[in-house]
Amino acid sequence: MTDIIIRAMKEKDIHQAAEIHQKVIQEGLGQSTNYAIEDFFTSSIKKNPKTCIVAEKDNTVVGFVVGCIKEWGFGVERSGWIEMIEIDPKLMGGGIGTKLALALIRYFKDEEIREIYTSVKWDSGDLIAFFKSIGFDKSSFINLEKKSD
Repeated sequence: MTDIIIRAMKEKDIHQAAEIHQKVIQEGLGQSTNYAIEDFFTSSIKKNPKTCIVAEKDNTVVGFVVGCIKEWGFGVERSGWIEMIEIDPKLMGGGIGTKLALALIRYFKDEEIREIYTSVKWDSGDLIAFFKSIGFDKSSFINLEKKSD
């Protein structure tokens, strides 16, 4: 897909990114959130705009990736995290996700970040395969959770 432009997410892109998120949920490909996804995008752009990236085709946002940089926690040096990546379901499988992820990984590398993480549900086979295809593997972490009472 040579007609895809990869660029920083802007405030004006939030509505289109939220629409993609809704499509992904409707297709059963993602998990619904109990907060306004627009708030997540706004907060992420404010914290570090360079870790929020969109794919644009014909002046329309068709995918996005949101990451963050975490400083020193749980025995890990400064690290990059891919928090969310979603593509319009009609365009999945065309390489847009790879372009987005690699753009974010390139930014992390420019920031001299050596370790990049993401978290994926164990039964998300397609997403696990995607991350493996761009070089991710199991980490030494085990995810733990506690539900609030």
